[in-house]
Amino acid sequence: MFSSRADLIVNGCFLVTLLSAPAATFTVKLARQGQVELHRRLQTLLLVICYVAVIALEIRIRMAGGSGGLLKGSVYAGTGILRTVATAHIIGAVATYAIWGWLLFASRRTFRKALPGTFSKAHKRWGWAVLLGLWFTALSATAVYWMVFVA
Repeated sequence: MFSSRADLIVNGCFLVTLLSAPAATFTVKLARQGQVELHRRLQTLLLVICYVAVIALEIRIRMAGGSGGLLKGSVYAGTGILRTVATAHIIGAVATYAIWGWLLFASRRTFRKALPGTFSKAHKRWGWAVLLGLWFTALSATAVYWMVFVA
C-alpha cells in the first residue's frame, strides 16, 4: 500500500486515521440535518474503530522492539524533524481521542434528557475541537508515515 515499507497493521492504522476525519465531518452534517441518532451511532462506531487501530499499532510497535524498530530503513531515523513531527502528531492524536471519548460519554449521559439544552452548546464546541483534531491527526500522520515508510 502506498509503495511503502509499512506492514499491513501500520497501513491499516494509517488508513483508519486518514478516513476518520472525513467520516466524522460527514456525521456532523447528519446531525445538522436532524439525523441525531445516526450521528450518535456512527460517532460511537468511528471512535471504537480508531481506538482499536491505535491499540493494534501500539502492539505492532512493541513487537518491533519499540518505535526504533519501525524506523529501520528511514532516512529520517534519529533526526530532529521526525522527532518534532512525530511528537506533535502523538500529542495531537492523544488529546483528540481523549476529548472525543469524554465527549461521547458526556453526550450519551445527556442524550434525550437535555437536547437541546445546556450541554448542546458545549457539545458543539468540543465537537469542533475533535473535528479539527482529527484533521490535524490525519495530516500529521501523513507526514510521519511518509518520513518513516516512504522517503
